[in-house]
Amino acid sequence: MRAGGVGVILACCVLAPVAALAQADAESLAANPRWQFAITVNAYLPQISGTAYFPAAQAGAVFTLNQSDLIDHLKMTFMGAFDAHRGPWGFFTDVLYLDLGRHNSNIHDFTIGGIGIPAATTSDVSIDMKSWIVNAVAEYRLLSQGESTLDVVAGVRYLDLKERVEWNFTGSLGNLPETTRSGNGEISTSSVDAIVGVKGQLQGHGGWRMPCYIDVGSGGSQFTWQGAIGLAYVFRWGQLGLLYRYLNFRIDSNNLKDLTIAGPMVAATFRW
Repeated sequence: MRAGGVGVILACCVLAPVAALAQADAESLAANPRWQFAITVNAYLPQISGTAYFPAAQAGAVFTLNQSDLIDHLKMTFMGAFDAHRGPWGFFTDVLYLDLGRHNSNIHDFTIGGIGIPAATTSDVSIDMKSWIVNAVAEYRLLSQGESTLDVVAGVRYLDLKERVEWNFTGSLGNLPETTRSGNGEISTSSVDAIVGVKGQLQGHGGWRMPCYIDVGSGGSQFTWQGAIGLAYVFRWGQLGLLYRYLNFRIDSNNLKDLTIAGPMVAATFRW
């Protein structure tokens, strides 16, 4: 889900709401000056992929790990969002904390010093990852009609990531030196990126809504983007939705080349 995914979500977030709101009365944006708040609690089941470079001091080389086949065991997570609006202006923030880890036996989805592990080698690899991702943006409501809205957003995204890997090999190591038989490595990466985007919701039949979001940015990362789209149903207390969220960082640092977090998400929003 790269350029094509961006285009699909951007079309849903921009074209659909704009078409539905083309006749919106601009004066209605300031008609209600009172503060409106919303808290969202999410259950997120993402798949994580990317390439990390861990220093392997014993070998004088780098342990390069493709995380997609390793990190799928969740230890603890927290994900929530807060939104405040008064008239056309607003503020939105969401926080994602992940604590993941897994132990794998007999995998070969990594290299040391650019050399792959022979197929006859038995490998044991353990990895742990802790990550904070925080988005904080200001919002301006361009269009509003009924329950359909379209906001432009601008702000920052913060990434803090720590990973640790341990490995142990038995059997033939091929051209690899004996010092690579076991070891460990740690990395730490953080970045702050400026982001801009749009956030909207399209009113459907009855209580159905289609929320969507997309942003792009750069700064500490070479490039980062995030998109989410799904369906929600409105209740008296708020709304309950099922969305797909995709978040990508292209960092290309000495420790981390890229990181992708993507998967389905159940979101319960409480408004007052």
